Amino acid sequence: MTARATHRSHAKVMGTVASVHVYDDVPAAQVDAAVGTLFAELERLEDIFSTFRPGSQISRVNRGELTLLDCAPEVLEVMDACTWLEHASEGAFAARRPEPPHSIDPAGFVKGWAAERAARMLTDAGLDRWYVAVGGDICTSASPPGTDHWEFAVADPRDASRAIASVDVPAGHAIATSGIGERGRHLWHGRTGAAATHVASLTVIGPSLTWADAFATAAFARGEDGLAWLERFDDYVGFAVDHDGGIIRRASMPIAADH
Repeated sequence: MTARATHRSHAKVMGTVASVHVYDDVPAAQVDAAVGTLFAELERLEDIFSTFRPGSQISRVNRGELTLLDCAPEVLEVMDACTWLEHASEGAFAARRPEPPHSIDPAGFVKGWAAERAARMLTDAGLDRWYVAVGGDICTSASPPGTDHWEFAVADPRDASRAIASVDVPAGHAIATSGIGERGRHLWHGRTGAAATHVASLTVIGPSLTWADAFATAAFARGEDGLAWLERFDDYVGFAVDHDGGIIRRASMPIAADH
């Protein structure tokens, strides 16, 4: 990918950094307004779903101050999707925690869902060529000038300052990675409670960031059969990185090792 972004912006959201890269040749004011709306939407959603903000709707549900039916409609949308993913992953993914009893934490689903939802505002604002990254999870629109795809580097989970692979992502598709890289060992199998340690990271590419991120989280938590489990979902492919930096893949996909 040789084209350079005409506009770049970033902001801290959801405990990480979100960045917007626009390749359209349009007035800066148009981009600034669209990006401002996108960041505002991410902030609004974080204020609903954050388990770290005492005033969020999820925190209030967990304290018994609200029911799910009292919450914004987005909460039921997310919890319905989490329930489906819990069943589809045979309990590897979980948005309900045993401690405190019956508490909910849909963080493993919300980031990709929120990023994809907010990114649509760029299209609504008349922008055609862009990508949005939130904590390394990326959704795209039409490809930049001069190419029919996007090319992204995947960070080495052992050293985030270096890339371990480069991946071609079709225009309009997404890429998401779960693993130990950004937050260390923080993922567990939802049913067994065992720490997910089989691989160092697992990356998924597909047409939706919501589900690429969700499938990456669930497949990583499943452990040894995570990549095999991913194969049941049409249009989604993935690869894993082991603790020695080796790349594991089960299907043909455009990936080149950078080491």
